[in-house]
Amino acid sequence: MNARNKLNVAYFNGCLILAAIVGVAAQSFPALLTTLAALAACGVACGNIRLRPGRR
Repeated sequence: MNARNKLNVAYFNGCLILAAIVGVAAQSFPALLTTLAALAACGVACGNIRLRPGRR
């Protein structure tokens, strides 16, 4: 596993943990899924989660 994949997994795990906290606090599975989707989408949009390798 290369460094980019390790960083992507770390960022996604962070999104999952934060979404789990929100889901437990709201006692709602849809809240967990919505928060997870929003955090993952923001991570991709900001460039923290890289789907494709960048140009060199």
